Parts: sequence; C-alpha cells; structure tokens
Amino acid sequence: MVDIDPIDIKILRMLINDGRISYSQIAKEVKISDVAVKKRIEKLMGRGIIKKITAVVDRERLGLKYTYYLMLRVEPSHIFPVFKKLSDLVNVLEVSVVAGEYPLFAKMVGESIDEIKKTIKEIGKMEGITDIKTMVALEIEEKTLQIPAKIGQKVLQ
Repeated sequence: MVDIDPIDIKILRMLINDGRISYSQIAKEVKISDVAVKKRIEKLMGRGIIKKITAVVDRERLGLKYTYYLMLRVEPSHIFPVFKKLSDLVNVLEVSVVAGEYPLFAKMVGESIDEIKKTIKEIGKMEGITDIKTMVALEIEEKTLQIPAKIGQKVLQ
C-alpha cells in the first residue's frame, strides 16, 4: 500500500479534476502554503504516484473518429518485441500484455476505415503475429482515473 496522507489525497483529486489548477488554489483548499503544495506534488512525482500532468484531448475534433481494439495472437518468443513495436506506433493509445489465447491487446485510433485497414495490414506483417481480431467501438464513455475510496479510507484510519 502506498504511504500518502489525506492532504496528498486531496491534492491528487484536485489535479485529476483540473491539471491546470494553481498551487495557490490547492493551498487555499487544503490549508497549507503554496511552497508546501509544490513540494508535495514534486514528492508525489518523484515517487511515481503522479506520472505526468497532461491535457485530455477530444480525439474526434482532431479527426480521429474511430477507436478500435486489436487482439493479437503472437508466438510466445515474439510477444515483447511486438509489444514494443506496437507501443511505438503513433495511433496506439494503449497496449497490454494479457493472459490468454491473444496475449496482446491494443487500443487504437484512426481517421477512417481505410486507414484502420492499412494499419492492421502493416501490423499483420510484424514477425511473430499469427492472428488479429479487430473490434471497432460504436460508442465510448471515457472516465478519468479517480482515487478509489478504499485508498482514501485506509489513509484516514
């Protein structure tokens, strides 16, 4: 279990809600100084609890209308090299090594069905891939990560 206190939890929740929130706004809410907020955020980043603070972009407004998923059957000796190659593709949002018949799972985006087909053909040429299953999302409700209540409860005990 991660060692964080209730003030860290409040800071994390505020940053998740608005990554652009100022140190002074956080300081007012949690009742500590701006400098203390900055030090806490730097400590959370140094410990890897906060990986990065970033913008959430509307992919559709950028022309990336399609979200699709690939399940890839890969020869065991090629799982991690293919994982790395997939991770390096610009239209891959997420790639996971999972247990099961299809050990690689990728979430991707594309501008058109033709682009998706072209990408799948290119991926299919990667050494070690023996089968690809594709799913195109019809509707998505994305959520930002929230701090589970059980973590907050453990901190308060």
